[in-house]
Amino acid sequence: MDWEAIGAIGEVLGAAAVVITLIYLSVQVRHAKAATADQSRIYRATGVREIMLETCRDERLRMLQTEAWGLEPYYRAMADEEGISIEEATKLDWGNGYYFWMWWGQYASTNAAKDRIELENIVANLGGTPGMRKHWKNSPLSRPLLDTEYVKFVDDVMSRTAR
Repeated sequence: MDWEAIGAIGEVLGAAAVVITLIYLSVQVRHAKAATADQSRIYRATGVREIMLETCRDERLRMLQTEAWGLEPYYRAMADEEGISIEEATKLDWGNGYYFWMWWGQYASTNAAKDRIELENIVANLGGTPGMRKHWKNSPLSRPLLDTEYVKFVDDVMSRTAR
């Protein structure tokens, strides 16, 4: 075998190595992009939950938002139906909403089947309680603000586990 043949084989092997490296890098970039998108959704869900939790804790803020956002009729009806004060109704609603936003963070970043099954179980059992069902059906701050895919997921789970 002469040096030209050896050189040609080396060039072919080098080109194959470059192609394999580029394929590997494109796969890594795709995985990194997906991980970054998941992290962004988790941060967003965490931010919303932190605001909701603070709103649950701060009665003045809750009542200010209730007034400013025109939610008093909604909370007054809830208070009358549950036999509680409007302040308690606002706190209950914000607390219930916290769970749905937390579950959205998990839903939006979950790819494993076992994680989806666990989430379905949580939504079916805790989300399926009467108070949580009412919240999901009526709250102006949960269902209307969450993405349609997640809303369909929750609706499907709750319809299979109607109490």
